[in-house]
Amino acid sequence: MAEPKRTGVLVDLGFTALEESIYTFLLTESSATGYRIAKAIGKPAANTYKAIETLAQKGAIVLVDGPRRLCRAVPHDELLAHLERRFKEHKARAERSLSTLPVQSHDDRIYKIASRDQVFERARSMLDRAKKTVTVDIFPGPLAVLEPDIVRCAERGVDVTVKAYTAVEIAGVRVVKDYMGETILERWPGQWVNLVSDALEHLLAFLTPDGADVYQAVWSGSPYLSSTYHGGIQAEIALDEIGAVLQAGGTMKDVREAFGRFRGPEMLESPGYKALIEYYGDQKKHSQASDTETD
Repeated sequence: MAEPKRTGVLVDLGFTALEESIYTFLLTESSATGYRIAKAIGKPAANTYKAIETLAQKGAIVLVDGPRRLCRAVPHDELLAHLERRFKEHKARAERSLSTLPVQSHDDRIYKIASRDQVFERARSMLDRAKKTVTVDIFPGPLAVLEPDIVRCAERGVDVTVKAYTAVEIAGVRVVKDYMGETILERWPGQWVNLVSDALEHLLAFLTPDGADVYQAVWSGSPYLSSTYHGGIQAEIALDEIGAVLQAGGTMKDVREAFGRFRGPEMLESPGYKALIEYYGDQKKHSQASDTETD
């Protein structure tokens, strides 16, 4: 029998390619010996026998002892349920263990993010950590991916603003459309997702046009850089609102009202600004104390 086509789905779940080949072959058979499996998938018998033992330990197959030791695949739904339960148990144990470790309180370095998945996981974790305010500057593709997480963040009472490039509405979220949105979407050779949380951490990511890969992406927990970006993006949002008013032929009163919605001053009450003052203020006090001792 020809080897079933391997899809790689079990490799993504921690199986080796050989283990996946054996399991998918057994799904099409009522049972088979290790020798027959090795012959069917075209792999050395010794490697196949070893992989069979590992699959049994993982709960993917069952073995029948006897003159002819037979292997049988566990139904795929049963296997996936088992893997899910085991993952949750391992995750809970890791969380209990890792939560006891001391966490560095200040890190103002800039870190490169290499993959699309890591970009979105970091964005989700930032939304989950946010306590007061989040601003997201985002193209339509990434917005479709992160919208459920943005909504959940807003539902927790976080003040969320989205700078979008098409006309969209998001429940509980202040959405401001870039008044040049269509032109920007046409001219930029990719998609971006830029996010600042509590003026305490920020993510800047430029993705390929299909959103599958990363051109460039960085993250930083620097309160200074994040506070600066927070102020800048809020000013840009204010310009978008003013630009929309002018495009619509609004009056000076309308322009003043749009400018009145500018949220730059709120940065002084943000967790990031407070962290900046706390850390660098302490550094300044320490420096002054050292100077006094020297004198």
